[in-house]
Amino acid sequence: MNRNRILMFIAALFIGVVTGAQTKLPVREVRMDSTMLILNNMTVDDYINLHLPPLDSLYYNAYCMSNAIKYYDEEAKYYASAVTTEKLKPLDWIRLVSSANYGNTDIASTLRSEATYPIWVENSSKQRNFFFNVGVTLNIPLSDVFNTHNKVRQAQAKLRQTQHRRDAELDNIKQQIISLYCEVISGINSLKSAAERMVIAKAQYEFAEKDFINNKITSEVLYRCKSYETAATQDYERLRSGINQALLSLEVVSCTKLISPEKEPQNQEERHKKKK
Repeated sequence: MNRNRILMFIAALFIGVVTGAQTKLPVREVRMDSTMLILNNMTVDDYINLHLPPLDSLYYNAYCMSNAIKYYDEEAKYYASAVTTEKLKPLDWIRLVSSANYGNTDIASTLRSEATYPIWVENSSKQRNFFFNVGVTLNIPLSDVFNTHNKVRQAQAKLRQTQHRRDAELDNIKQQIISLYCEVISGINSLKSAAERMVIAKAQYEFAEKDFINNKITSEVLYRCKSYETAATQDYERLRSGINQALLSLEVVSCTKLISPEKEPQNQEERHKKKK
Protein backbone atom coordinates (compact mmCIF):
# COMPACT_ATOMS: atom_id res chain seq x y z
CA MET A 1 0.00 0.00 0.00
CA ASN A 2 2.76 2.37 0.88
CA ARG A 3 4.52 1.48 -2.35
CA ASN A 4 1.47 2.45 -4.43
CA ARG A 5 1.19 5.77 -2.61
CA ILE A 6 4.83 6.51 -3.26
CA LEU A 7 4.44 5.73 -6.99
CA MET A 8 1.36 7.94 -7.21
CA PHE A 9 3.19 10.77 -5.46
CA ILE A 10 6.14 10.48 -7.85
CA ALA A 11 3.81 10.44 -10.88
CA ALA A 12 1.92 13.50 -9.64
CA LEU A 13 5.19 15.32 -8.98
CA PHE A 14 6.47 14.47 -12.48
CA ILE A 15 3.23 15.70 -14.10
CA GLY A 16 3.40 18.91 -12.09
CA VAL A 17 6.99 19.57 -13.16
CA VAL A 18 6.21 18.90 -16.83
CA THR A 19 3.11 21.11 -16.73
CA GLY A 20 5.03 23.91 -15.01
CA ALA A 21 7.80 23.67 -17.58
CA GLN A 22 5.29 23.89 -20.41
CA THR A 23 3.59 26.94 -18.95
CA LYS A 24 6.91 28.69 -18.47
CA LEU A 25 7.97 28.25 -22.11
CA PRO A 26 8.36 31.61 -23.83
CA VAL A 27 5.54 32.41 -26.22
CA ARG A 28 6.70 33.82 -29.52
CA GLU A 29 4.59 36.82 -30.40
CA VAL A 30 3.64 37.32 -34.01
CA ARG A 31 4.02 41.03 -34.80
CA MET A 32 2.82 42.56 -38.03
CA ASP A 33 5.45 44.66 -39.73
CA SER A 34 4.33 48.29 -39.71
CA THR A 35 6.10 49.02 -43.02
CA MET A 36 3.16 47.79 -45.08
CA LEU A 37 0.75 49.88 -43.03
CA ILE A 38 2.86 52.96 -43.64
CA LEU A 39 3.06 52.27 -47.38
CA ASN A 40 -0.71 51.92 -47.62
CA ASN A 41 -1.15 55.39 -46.05
CA MET A 42 1.51 57.16 -48.11
CA THR A 43 0.48 59.89 -50.51
CA VAL A 44 2.12 60.97 -53.73
CA ASP A 45 4.05 63.68 -51.89
CA ASP A 46 5.32 61.08 -49.41
CA TYR A 47 6.71 59.01 -52.29
CA ILE A 48 8.28 62.03 -53.95
CA ASN A 49 9.91 63.17 -50.68
CA LEU A 50 11.20 59.67 -49.94
CA HIS A 51 15.02 59.74 -49.74
CA LEU A 52 16.75 56.44 -50.45
CA PRO A 53 20.19 55.77 -48.94
CA PRO A 54 23.20 55.78 -51.27
CA LEU A 55 23.99 52.57 -53.09
CA ASP A 56 27.27 52.20 -51.21
CA SER A 57 25.38 52.10 -47.92
CA LEU A 58 23.00 49.45 -49.25
CA TYR A 59 25.95 47.37 -50.51
CA TYR A 60 27.73 47.63 -47.18
CA ASN A 61 24.67 46.67 -45.14
CA ALA A 62 24.00 43.71 -47.40
CA TYR A 63 27.63 42.59 -47.11
CA CYS A 64 27.58 42.83 -43.31
CA MET A 65 24.11 41.46 -42.54
CA SER A 66 23.09 39.20 -45.41
CA ASN A 67 22.53 35.62 -44.25
CA ALA A 68 23.90 34.23 -47.51
CA ILE A 69 27.18 36.14 -47.11
CA LYS A 70 27.41 35.05 -43.46
CA TYR A 71 26.94 31.43 -44.52
CA TYR A 72 29.80 31.60 -47.02
CA ASP A 73 32.00 33.41 -44.49
CA GLU A 74 31.49 30.60 -41.96
CA GLU A 75 32.13 27.99 -44.65
CA ALA A 76 35.35 29.78 -45.63
CA LYS A 77 36.48 29.70 -41.99
CA TYR A 78 35.76 25.97 -41.88
CA TYR A 79 37.85 25.23 -44.97
CA ALA A 80 40.64 27.53 -43.75
CA SER A 81 40.78 25.43 -40.58
CA ALA A 82 40.77 22.29 -42.74
CA VAL A 83 43.82 23.58 -44.63
CA THR A 84 45.66 24.12 -41.33
CA THR A 85 44.65 20.65 -40.15
CA GLU A 86 45.97 19.00 -43.30
CA LYS A 87 49.27 20.89 -43.03
CA LEU A 88 49.71 19.65 -39.44
CA LYS A 89 48.84 16.07 -40.40
CA PRO A 90 52.52 14.87 -40.34
CA LEU A 91 52.56 15.51 -36.58
CA ASP A 92 50.31 12.45 -36.22
CA TRP A 93 53.27 10.32 -37.26
CA ILE A 94 55.10 11.17 -34.03
CA ARG A 95 53.79 9.81 -30.74
CA LEU A 96 55.14 10.61 -27.28
CA VAL A 97 54.91 7.64 -24.92
CA SER A 98 55.29 7.85 -21.17
CA SER A 99 54.39 5.70 -18.22
CA ALA A 100 54.65 6.08 -14.47
CA ASN A 101 54.46 3.54 -11.64
CA TYR A 102 54.42 4.12 -7.95
CA GLY A 103 53.68 1.66 -5.17
CA ASN A 104 54.79 -1.48 -3.36
CA THR A 105 56.72 -4.11 -5.27
CA ASP A 106 57.30 -7.72 -4.27
CA ILE A 107 60.74 -9.21 -4.86
CA ALA A 108 60.75 -13.03 -5.09
CA SER A 109 64.02 -15.01 -5.20
CA THR A 110 64.68 -18.64 -6.17
CA LEU A 111 67.44 -20.94 -5.03
CA ARG A 112 68.82 -23.99 -6.81
CA SER A 113 70.26 -26.84 -4.74
CA GLU A 114 72.98 -29.19 -5.72
CA ALA A 115 70.36 -31.56 -7.03
CA THR A 116 68.79 -31.01 -10.41
CA TYR A 117 65.51 -29.89 -8.93
CA PRO A 118 65.15 -26.21 -8.25
CA ILE A 119 63.94 -25.14 -4.90
CA TRP A 120 61.60 -22.15 -4.90
CA VAL A 121 61.99 -20.05 -1.87
CA GLU A 122 59.75 -17.02 -1.44
CA ASN A 123 61.81 -14.20 -0.12
CA SER A 124 59.53 -11.28 -0.63
CA SER A 125 60.12 -7.85 0.72
CA LYS A 126 57.73 -5.00 0.10
CA GLN A 127 59.43 -1.83 -1.08
CA ARG A 128 57.88 1.44 -2.20
CA ASN A 129 59.34 2.43 -5.59
CA PHE A 130 58.62 4.95 -8.36
CA PHE A 131 59.20 4.18 -12.07
CA PHE A 132 58.90 6.68 -14.90
CA ASN A 133 59.51 6.04 -18.63
CA VAL A 134 59.52 8.48 -21.55
CA GLY A 135 59.87 7.60 -25.20
CA VAL A 136 59.06 8.57 -28.75
CA THR A 137 57.51 6.36 -31.41
CA LEU A 138 57.53 7.10 -35.11
CA ASN A 139 54.85 5.64 -37.40
CA ILE A 140 54.89 6.94 -40.97
CA PRO A 141 52.19 5.60 -43.32
CA LEU A 142 53.44 5.74 -46.90
CA SER A 143 50.01 6.72 -48.20
CA ASP A 144 50.02 9.84 -46.03
CA VAL A 145 53.56 10.71 -47.08
CA PHE A 146 52.65 10.82 -50.77
CA ASN A 147 49.07 12.11 -50.34
CA THR A 148 49.46 14.88 -47.75
CA HIS A 149 50.29 17.51 -50.36
CA ASN A 150 47.25 16.54 -52.43
CA LYS A 151 44.96 16.79 -49.40
CA VAL A 152 46.30 20.26 -48.62
CA ARG A 153 45.69 21.33 -52.21
CA GLN A 154 42.14 19.92 -52.10
CA ALA A 155 41.36 21.85 -48.91
CA GLN A 156 42.79 25.03 -50.44
CA ALA A 157 40.72 24.50 -53.59
CA LYS A 158 37.53 24.14 -51.53
CA LEU A 159 38.41 27.32 -49.68
CA ARG A 160 38.85 29.20 -52.97
CA GLN A 161 35.57 27.78 -54.29
CA THR A 162 33.74 29.04 -51.22
CA GLN A 163 35.30 32.48 -51.60
CA HIS A 164 34.29 32.59 -55.27
CA ARG A 165 30.73 31.55 -54.42
CA ARG A 166 30.58 34.27 -51.78
CA ASP A 167 31.80 36.88 -54.28
CA ALA A 168 29.28 35.63 -56.85
CA GLU A 169 26.47 35.86 -54.30
CA LEU A 170 27.58 39.38 -53.39
CA ASP A 171 27.55 40.37 -57.08
CA ASN A 172 24.06 38.90 -57.39
CA ILE A 173 22.89 40.91 -54.38
CA LYS A 174 24.40 44.07 -55.88
CA GLN A 175 22.55 43.47 -59.15
CA GLN A 176 19.28 42.97 -57.28
CA ILE A 177 19.84 46.17 -55.30
CA ILE A 178 20.58 48.15 -58.48
CA SER A 179 17.51 46.75 -60.24
CA LEU A 180 15.17 47.46 -57.32
CA TYR A 181 16.72 50.88 -56.71
CA CYS A 182 16.13 51.95 -60.31
CA GLU A 183 12.64 50.45 -60.23
CA VAL A 184 11.72 52.53 -57.18
CA ILE A 185 13.07 55.76 -58.68
CA SER A 186 11.41 55.15 -62.05
CA GLY A 187 8.12 54.24 -60.38
CA ILE A 188 8.12 57.38 -58.24
CA ASN A 189 8.78 59.56 -61.29
CA SER A 190 5.91 57.92 -63.16
CA LEU A 191 3.61 58.01 -60.15
CA LYS A 192 3.34 61.78 -60.17
CA SER A 193 2.11 61.84 -63.77
CA ALA A 194 -0.27 58.96 -63.06
CA ALA A 195 -1.69 60.81 -60.05
CA GLU A 196 -2.26 63.94 -62.15
CA ARG A 197 -4.04 61.90 -64.84
CA MET A 198 -6.20 60.24 -62.18
CA VAL A 199 -7.20 63.62 -60.68
CA ILE A 200 -8.08 65.01 -64.11
CA ALA A 201 -10.05 61.87 -65.00
CA LYS A 202 -12.04 62.01 -61.76
CA ALA A 203 -12.80 65.70 -62.29
CA GLN A 204 -13.94 65.04 -65.86
CA TYR A 205 -16.20 62.24 -64.71
CA GLU A 206 -17.74 64.44 -62.00
CA PHE A 207 -18.52 67.15 -64.58
CA ALA A 208 -19.81 64.54 -67.01
CA GLU A 209 -22.04 63.07 -64.32
CA LYS A 210 -23.58 66.50 -63.65
CA ASP A 211 -24.06 67.11 -67.36
CA PHE A 212 -25.74 63.72 -67.72
CA ILE A 213 -28.14 64.56 -64.92
CA ASN A 214 -28.98 67.83 -66.71
CA ASN A 215 -29.40 65.91 -70.00
CA LYS A 216 -26.51 67.74 -71.64
CA ILE A 217 -24.60 64.56 -72.65
CA THR A 218 -25.59 61.05 -73.54
CA SER A 219 -24.87 57.87 -71.60
CA GLU A 220 -22.19 56.92 -74.11
CA VAL A 221 -20.17 60.03 -73.25
CA LEU A 222 -20.64 59.33 -69.57
CA TYR A 223 -19.47 55.74 -70.09
CA ARG A 224 -16.32 56.92 -71.89
CA CYS A 225 -15.51 59.34 -69.08
CA LYS A 226 -16.04 56.59 -66.52
CA SER A 227 -13.79 54.20 -68.46
CA TYR A 228 -11.09 56.87 -68.68
CA GLU A 229 -11.34 57.50 -64.93
CA THR A 230 -11.21 53.75 -64.14
CA ALA A 231 -8.17 53.22 -66.38
CA ALA A 232 -6.33 56.16 -64.81
CA THR A 233 -7.08 54.89 -61.30
CA GLN A 234 -5.92 51.37 -62.17
CA ASP A 235 -2.73 52.73 -63.70
CA TYR A 236 -2.04 54.76 -60.57
CA GLU A 237 -2.67 51.80 -58.23
CA ARG A 238 -0.54 49.52 -60.40
CA LEU A 239 2.42 51.90 -60.22
CA ARG A 240 1.91 52.41 -56.50
CA SER A 241 1.78 48.66 -55.88
CA GLY A 242 4.96 48.16 -57.92
CA ILE A 243 6.78 50.82 -55.90
CA ASN A 244 5.67 49.26 -52.61
CA GLN A 245 6.79 45.81 -53.73
CA ALA A 246 10.15 47.16 -54.90
CA LEU A 247 10.67 49.02 -51.60
CA LEU A 248 9.88 45.94 -49.52
CA SER A 249 12.14 43.76 -51.67
CA LEU A 250 14.92 46.34 -51.45
CA GLU A 251 14.64 46.32 -47.64
CA VAL A 252 15.00 42.53 -47.57
CA VAL A 253 17.87 42.31 -50.07
CA SER A 254 19.88 45.23 -48.66
CA CYS A 255 19.07 44.49 -44.98
CA THR A 256 18.30 48.20 -44.59
CA LYS A 257 15.21 49.83 -43.10
CA LEU A 258 13.97 52.26 -45.76
CA ILE A 259 10.59 53.17 -44.27
CA SER A 260 10.83 54.33 -40.67
CA PRO A 261 7.79 53.55 -38.49
CA GLU A 262 8.51 56.65 -36.40
CA LYS A 263 7.33 58.88 -39.22
CA GLU A 264 3.87 57.33 -39.41
CA PRO A 265 2.20 59.25 -36.49
CA GLN A 266 3.54 62.56 -37.79
CA ASN A 267 2.13 61.90 -41.23
CA GLN A 268 -1.20 60.92 -39.73
CA GLU A 269 -1.31 64.12 -37.67
CA GLU A 270 -0.45 66.17 -40.74
CA ARG A 271 -3.18 64.44 -42.74
CA HIS A 272 -5.64 64.99 -39.89
CA LYS A 273 -4.77 68.71 -39.79
CA LYS A 274 -5.15 68.98 -43.57
CA LYS A 275 -8.57 67.35 -43.39
CA LYS A 276 -9.65 69.83 -40.71
